[in-house]
Amino acid sequence: MALIKNVTLNSGIVTKYHRIVSINHIINKTTIIEVASYISEDKRLEEISALEKGESMNIFINSKYYNTEYNPNLTPESAYELIKTFPEFKSAKNEI
Repeated sequence: MALIKNVTLNSGIVTKYHRIVSINHIINKTTIIEVASYISEDKRLEEISALEKGESMNIFINSKYYNTEYNPNLTPESAYELIKTFPEFKSAKNEI
């Protein structure tokens, strides 16, 4: 699963494909969602292929961490819905 939306970084690079990499819970304090952003879905697929083959890759990935209210029951699906409420992901489309 991923989100599709053009997001321009401060560097001027436009990312289009965003996926949740991890959800970490700091007990009773916060839940941290890590989002990796790629310039395209093709670059994500290139990453998958390189990892499967043990090959090197030349892929731009921007990772960002979002601290949210502590929620030990947050699933990946509900985390995607939550990040769609963040300003940079409003109106993002689901990619399954």
